[in-house]
This record gives sequence, structure tokens and C-alpha cells, in this order.
Amino acid sequence: MKIRVIGRWGAYPKRGEATAGFLLEIGNHKILLDCGSGVLSVLQNYMGLHELTAVFVSHNHFDHMADLGSLQYACLIDMDLKQRDTPLRLFVAKDSNDKWTIPVMKGTIEQEINQDTIVTFDDGLTLTFFRTDHDVYCLGVKISYKGKSLVYTADTRYDETLVPYLKDADLLITEASFYANFDAAKYGHMNAVEAGELATKAGVKKLLLTHLPHFGDIQVLREEAALMYKGEVVLADLGLQVVL
Repeated sequence: MKIRVIGRWGAYPKRGEATAGFLLEIGNHKILLDCGSGVLSVLQNYMGLHELTAVFVSHNHFDHMADLGSLQYACLIDMDLKQRDTPLRLFVAKDSNDKWTIPVMKGTIEQEINQDTIVTFDDGLTLTFFRTDHDVYCLGVKISYKGKSLVYTADTRYDETLVPYLKDADLLITEASFYANFDAAKYGHMNAVEAGELATKAGVKKLLLTHLPHFGDIQVLREEAALMYKGEVVLADLGLQVVL
């Protein structure tokens, strides 16, 4: 199981980078976790877009789904050029009250998911989902494969009810949108200290901080998380790959 940082910024991308996006490689699967602004450009440094097998979209904020439209154009073109054999599966978080839609084109298939959905692939790879505390309907995802697990919270306020979903994960990818002296919950997010506390309560083996702020010294975020979590804390960096 390999996970690569494609985008690490909240709100908007810094020059040459991207907002939320992670490439998960397991066996024959290449799964994109969120598809924020700039993700498609960065992703092509590591693979062709026709190689993607699935995409998970955690919620309908632009910094997590802005490149979805362009991705669908890419899939349409790749189908016509015979570079893609099967449509790309889009697992899109929605609840019964969601009215937003994405244009589904030739080359993509949208599957709406909620916190009760379970996606299982034929080699045993399993994706389960849980609702997070954000300003819109938002899902985190747990990826399980051959005894290893990775959890990506997407966006959330600090919420101890998430602990059972994160429990004992080999890697927890969670946001650190603000520094310790900020009331992150006001904005629907967590600060770095809260991220560390959540990781400790869940007993995860490694913590990766993402959804980074555009102000201050972001290295401080790792130090603040380490005040609460004594395991390895990694600050997301462009192109960083973690192997589990």
C-alpha cells in the first residue's frame, strides 16, 4: 500500500501545487482521494490520467473537487483514444438532502456513497466510510488491505466520536488547518494540537498532517501535533510517498 501527496493545501493551491489530493496505489488499483484545485496537473508528474481506476470525493467544497470536471473531460478523451478500457468510477459523498451534481460524461461512472456504503474490490481491498463534522456533508474513508489500514478524514472539526473509525490505523491522514491558538472549529476544521490528540486517542501508528494553512510557519504544525501524539508525525509535502 502506497500513498502519495498530490495536494496538501486548504482553500487554494500555492504556486505549482494543489489542494486536497492523494494517490493510493494498491496492487492494480490507483485510487485518487479527493480531486482538488491543481490535482490533475500535479498527478501527471507520477502517472497518466488513464491509469486511474477510481476516485473518492469526500465533499462538495471546491478545494476537494474543483478538478472533477477536467478529469471527466480527460476520461472522455482517453475512452475515444482507446487509452482507457473502462469508465472511471467516481465515489461521491452525498446524503439525501444534497442537490449538487457533477456532469457525468462518457468515460466516468458516478456512484453516490454515504456513511453506510462499503466498497469491496475483487482482491479484498475494502473502502468503508464515516461522516465527519464539517459544514457540509463530508465523509472520511478507511482503506483496508491485507492487514494494513489507512484512514483519511478529509475535513472535520475535532470529534472524539471519530475515534472508532480511526482505531489502530497504520496511517492517519488528517487536517491541520490552523495553529494551536486558533479556534478551528469556528471554520469547520481542526488545529494541529487537536489532530495530535485525535491520533493519540485512536492509537494510530503514524500521523500525516495535511490541508495546510497559507500563513505562519507550517513546520510549527508538526511540533504542535507532537505535543499530544508521541508517534511519528509527518507534515505533508508535495510528492511525498508513504509505504505501508
